[in-house]
Amino acid sequence: MLNYQIKIDIMKKIIKITSKICAALLAVLGFSALVACCKYGMPTMGYNIEMSGTVKSKTTKLPIKGIQVSYGKDFSITDEKGDFSFYTYIDYGWYMNYEDSTYRSDSIPIQFADTDGAENGYFNDTVIIINPANKDEFKIHVELSDKN
Repeated sequence: MLNYQIKIDIMKKIIKITSKICAALLAVLGFSALVACCKYGMPTMGYNIEMSGTVKSKTTKLPIKGIQVSYGKDFSITDEKGDFSFYTYIDYGWYMNYEDSTYRSDSIPIQFADTDGAENGYFNDTVIIINPANKDEFKIHVELSDKN
């Protein structure tokens, strides 16, 4: 009978140690999953879209080369004809509405920046708000005003 009690005590200790190891592993793995979400972001829903169009001078109506058109990290530089095209990912999240400084989900800012300096003249940087509404492509035609 004493042998039997020793076996039960050993089994209880093994179960207790195993439970602590499992709890520690779960805590570490659960925490690392949280860290991964913070580092890489939560899965999102959205769609890919091609942004394309033309940039012209407001005063001369001629195409402007060297204008950077961007949304987030994605961008394109206009060619000799003022044309640009790039693909980007539109998230079904909330975006800053620059017109009234509120957040909205139906509009996104597209930025136009004169990055070539004096090569084609100086133009004012501009932000326009668009609503792509789940399209595969979106055409934008913009006229930039000259810097005075």
